[in-house]
Amino acid sequence: MRSADMRRTVGLGVAALVAALVAAPGCGSKSKPASTPGDGDGDGTATPVITAQTLLGWGLTGYNPEAATPTTRVYLEVTDHHGATQSYPMGEVAAPCTPGAGNADDIITVLFCQRDGKGAEYRAVYRGGAEIIVLRRWVAPDDDPAELELSFQEVGRVPVPTGSKVKPAP
Repeated sequence: MRSADMRRTVGLGVAALVAALVAAPGCGSKSKPASTPGDGDGDGTATPVITAQTLLGWGLTGYNPEAATPTTRVYLEVTDHHGATQSYPMGEVAAPCTPGAGNADDIITVLFCQRDGKGAEYRAVYRGGAEIIVLRRWVAPDDDPAELELSFQEVGRVPVPTGSKVKPAP
């Protein structure tokens, strides 16, 4: 073989070897994950993060003990994380009302409205979703204490940002 032919053959062999080495890492090698592994359980769902604080209170208007039928109009007042307050009507009751503390679990705040043993009890309940549920039970002197919890009925739902920290207004 002549030296010119030999250089051409070696040159082609070197080029083929370089091409093979460059292509080899892509064949059969592990690819990097698109993201790094986290601390989750791998089910693809994320735990909600508290993004807003919502304060709850009661708005009361109209009670006049001198009226023929004294009535209190009840509102759930919701203050968002920007400081804006919105009132949601929850009904009327023929009694004066007094706000009370919730149970520090899912009942955020309560409202007791009573006159001569009759009236209503309201509860604002938050269970971590995207809304507050307002419950009411009518109060009477002959209420059976064993059935009080079963006598609450839903009177309204109020939207809040998902994952809010919901607390009673000071």
